[in-house]
Amino acid sequence: MRERFSFQLSRYHDLVADGRPTVDETTWQDLAMDEVFAKVDRTSGFPGRQILYHQMRTYETEDRVLAERARQHTVFRSDSGFREAVQARLAGLGDSDAAWLAPLLMNDFMEKPQWAWALHFCGLAPLACFIGMAWWPVLLIPGVCLGLVNLVINETYGRRITPYLGGLSQIHRLMRVAEGLSTLPDAHRLPQLEALRRTTPERDHLRKRLGWLAMDREKLGDLVMSAITYANLFFLVDIQIYLGSLLSLRRHQAALVDMLEAVGTLDAAISVASYMDGLPVVVTPALTQKRHIEAVGLYHPLLADAVGNPIRCDGRSILITGSNMAGKTTFLRTVGINVILAQTLNLCLAKQATMPRARVRSSIRQEDRLARGESLYAVELERIRDMIQDAEGEALHLFLLDEIFRGTNTLERISAATAVLHHLGESHLVMVTTHDLELQDLLEDGYDMYHFSEQIVEGGVGFDYRIKSGPTTGRNAIQLLEIRGYPESITREARRMADRLAAP
Repeated sequence: MRERFSFQLSRYHDLVADGRPTVDETTWQDLAMDEVFAKVDRTSGFPGRQILYHQMRTYETEDRVLAERARQHTVFRSDSGFREAVQARLAGLGDSDAAWLAPLLMNDFMEKPQWAWALHFCGLAPLACFIGMAWWPVLLIPGVCLGLVNLVINETYGRRITPYLGGLSQIHRLMRVAEGLSTLPDAHRLPQLEALRRTTPERDHLRKRLGWLAMDREKLGDLVMSAITYANLFFLVDIQIYLGSLLSLRRHQAALVDMLEAVGTLDAAISVASYMDGLPVVVTPALTQKRHIEAVGLYHPLLADAVGNPIRCDGRSILITGSNMAGKTTFLRTVGINVILAQTLNLCLAKQATMPRARVRSSIRQEDRLARGESLYAVELERIRDMIQDAEGEALHLFLLDEIFRGTNTLERISAATAVLHHLGESHLVMVTTHDLELQDLLEDGYDMYHFSEQIVEGGVGFDYRIKSGPTTGRNAIQLLEIRGYPESITREARRMADRLAAP
């Protein structure tokens, strides 16, 4: 699935994200944000898909931008007729080739070569020869020779500008979509529609200037396409019009980018509104600069019939214990995803939510890097070292750690975990899961204790996936061995040893 998302969707994000606070790659993968994106994505075209990806990948720091996103979600959820009218026009950019619009428009166009005059001469000279044959038939020979020269030019310089020529037809589609949107009645006063109306003069100029190149040639008949192909081969028509259009493209490049972003953000807003319509419960969160998280009924977006859980931490971090499969790691991901969605799309999957303006950094899906000779423990050491470095900065962070230092021995794991968690929790929020119950006593001065537990009934095991306040008190691991059919000699010896180790 990663390959499906990374190549085309990240094009716009890669171009505009420089210097902005973004969700780092490890956290994005730890929280399965590609899958979350796929759930949210209901866009009609690739520009909208790329901008939605950028929005979900970038922490928005301005309250007014988040407020406007929430307002537009409400507009499109409440006015279905308006939403459908916008979607009908956005469908014009549904072709996958529209993914190239962002890199085409947001990078510099190819420089016009100093010898462009020679290309113009080579394009016009064969035509002049063929016309002159009506009076001087001998011109056939130089006309054919010049035509062959143009074949070489098409195979060299023509190939270099081919990506731009293909993109120009997408520019035409973009302008057509922008024109359709700009004529819509705008009772909701959307800034994107106002921006599109402001670019009308640029669209009119470019439509005339690019006419031939901007045609959607896939819709032309075979005879017309053959004529266009031969005209390009012998008379360099596309090359000449492109060279003559470069000045106009450069002059109006900013307007084209404005069109792209206006169309894309409208599509992204409708996508989020459609996603919200399908949720059992969703809320616009309150955002705070403090180390404070509080939510009721917080749930995971990828789970069917997800269990909603409460959470509250105010200036203190959280340590979560409990058995495997009880829900600890899923809860870490639930909190991380919702803290990101709160700061990107201005929504939370909860009944009520207050979320911090915090950068989320996680250490959850640690894997051996065998090809580089790195163990699980080495990978985790590197990741947590990066967190410690992040903690020295001014930005508030939410650190999510699953089974901290699981790759080393018990004594050193507990010692190192205590020191690291104390350090990170001094000025940031930390949520950590562990099987080491000793950490409950060692961290009680700065951490609130929570736990998940299993229910053992009638010789079976069940989970309610509900978080409970307080430290873990039960020790059911040996009882689970019995339920799973382990020999009595093993379970008896395990109990004896547990009693011995637990004795003061």
